[in-house]
Amino acid sequence: MKILLLNSLGIYGGGEFFVFQLADFLKSKGNDVWVGCRKDTPLYMKCSDAGISTVILDFPENGKGRLKKNVNAVKKFVADNSVQIVHTNTNYDRTAGAIAAELAGAVHIASVHSLQSISHNITHWTRNKFFVDKFLADGKIVKDFLVREDKIDEKKISVINLGINPDLYKRDDAKRAALRNESGLSEDEILIGNVGRLVDFKGQEVLIKAFKISAGEFPNIKLMIIGDGELKEPLKKLTRESELDDKVIFAGFRDDMQAVYSAFDIYAHTPKERGGELFPFAVLYAMAAGLPVTATGVGEIPNMIHDGKNGFIVNYSSEKVSEKINLLLKDSGLRQIMGNNGLIHLKNEFTLDKMGGDILKLYEDVLSTRNI
Repeated sequence: MKILLLNSLGIYGGGEFFVFQLADFLKSKGNDVWVGCRKDTPLYMKCSDAGISTVILDFPENGKGRLKKNVNAVKKFVADNSVQIVHTNTNYDRTAGAIAAELAGAVHIASVHSLQSISHNITHWTRNKFFVDKFLADGKIVKDFLVREDKIDEKKISVINLGINPDLYKRDDAKRAALRNESGLSEDEILIGNVGRLVDFKGQEVLIKAFKISAGEFPNIKLMIIGDGELKEPLKKLTRESELDDKVIFAGFRDDMQAVYSAFDIYAHTPKERGGELFPFAVLYAMAAGLPVTATGVGEIPNMIHDGKNGFIVNYSSEKVSEKINLLLKDSGLRQIMGNNGLIHLKNEFTLDKMGGDILKLYEDVLSTRNI
């Protein structure tokens, strides 16, 4: 098949990682794959480094304007390269890709990666009703949201769980030792980890407050927060005011995820309800590394973390988060059991091979229906 994956955002979050690893998977199965994105983005750099073909598009940074220009550019590329499937991932490229695919006679698949409306105006409504062959929802909760809030026909929506390659994120003792040594951590210190953009809905504030409670009982613990964002300085201020400067490590953005998760002993993920968190890859990475997870029950997280089996699901409360983290801090055996359970669950339900295979089957079914 000939497939064009589009993503118009400049960040590198879960949706961009989805595009990157899906492109790599599809290419490995012998398909012709291109990723259409801006040149000044981490996604472009990652695709270039991995040998994935890219199409440079003039997507606007703020997601507004230049629609006709981008429709024409995508349409021309699709026509010139006999692309059969245009697979879009954000609201702007969803519109540009939908119109271009329709004009060029290609199939349009639209992934939805968040619990936010995709029908903001009449253009979106028209696109959703007439110019999307199939919506691809990251989880059942997204499908239900699209039906309820955006009035999309449920027959047009398929649910496919996200997945990763577990082998790329399994615990590596050498990488663990190197990163902990780099961070000034001794092996007898228990490291709680968190990975994500430093933005409001990710909820790192409640995690820091929970950590302060736990640190009062367990002096040999530290917290490492991986990521960057607009709340970096406010979170650092909270850390100082909580007298945790020597216990909380703000490591910034890192790309060596296997080393990061290998260095952790416990993983904590505390996004806010209705903030937009849906299916965090960060939790899947933790499961691949054999880590027990304490997380708020937002989005599809309860399908990833089965409460009491491979981690704990908690309310968005520093006291509740601390309470469950403390159970893990007290019992290394429980950490081991839950971590093992998480790895088994990941391999059964959330692998790249399963996700990619299901998406390929979806492509084939839609192409067959359209006779393309």
